[in-house]
Amino acid sequence: MDNAHRNTTAMARVGLLALLLLALGLGGCAPAHIAPEPLPTLSQGARNPVVAAARSLTGAPYKWGGESPQTGFDCSGLTWWAYRQVGVDLPRVSYDQYEVGHPVGRRDIGPGDLVFFRLRGNRKNMHVGIATDNDSFIHSPSSGGRVREEPFDTPYWREHYIGARRVLRSGG
Repeated sequence: MDNAHRNTTAMARVGLLALLLLALGLGGCAPAHIAPEPLPTLSQGARNPVVAAARSLTGAPYKWGGESPQTGFDCSGLTWWAYRQVGVDLPRVSYDQYEVGHPVGRRDIGPGDLVFFRLRGNRKNMHVGIATDNDSFIHSPSSGGRVREEPFDTPYWREHYIGARRVLRSGG
């Protein structure tokens, strides 16, 4: 299969998955497994399906080790689940997610990029969320919290930010 046909087929899959997820209200119905290869370029006007999946979970409770809408999410469970909805298998924990994709500079963060924050303790104690644009992200914050979207530009997040990774190609 040539690259043009593969990109057309993959782009059709992304569009179909996004429509299906929106139609089903993301009620936990995951699509069939798709090999973890990079997705096609998303155009500037395209709605990022990872962001749409993550936003659909706004208000879901935090649950340590959680990875489903039925039980709640921890931070890496949320990112793992959202990417899985578009056929991308991320590692399950944040410090392993920090190794996937390509590094992205702070000013170049785009919708769908993973954003990471260093928390107290050892190097493996990090928090992850999904950028919704270059100024905000969605995440499952901590015990007692709920999935929410908030700005990067607060003293706490600025102080703890350590980097971003791009797993999907963004477009132009």
